[in-house]
Amino acid sequence: VQDLLLDYGLEIVAETLIEGLSRVKRCTDEGRALMSLDLQVLINGLQHFVSINVKPKLQIVETFIKAYYLPETEYVHWARAHPEYSKNQIVGLINLVASMKGWKRKTRLEVLEKIE
Repeated sequence: VQDLLLDYGLEIVAETLIEGLSRVKRCTDEGRALMSLDLQVLINGLQHFVSINVKPKLQIVETFIKAYYLPETEYVHWARAHPEYSKNQIVGLINLVASMKGWKRKTRLEVLEKIE
């Protein structure tokens, strides 16, 4: 029962982190690197007091953070390959990447249209 509750708790933590990350409006490459580092610290901290390996449960968060570094042409394919993320989460990621990497408005709208 304890392991099952821990599984559910880790899923909720992962979903909450992804939801928060998808709502970020401005972030640099360094900021994303720090997010990844923070996630590793969380994983290591949790690992000290739970009996199961927490890294696989939180891998979904790491994948979302790393998506920021994809080339502009890969986002449509990435979104289709990752149905575990909601449409709003993917739209938030695309909007962040577009604003921080200086995409043209037309490019951002085309990517969003293809994803929808």
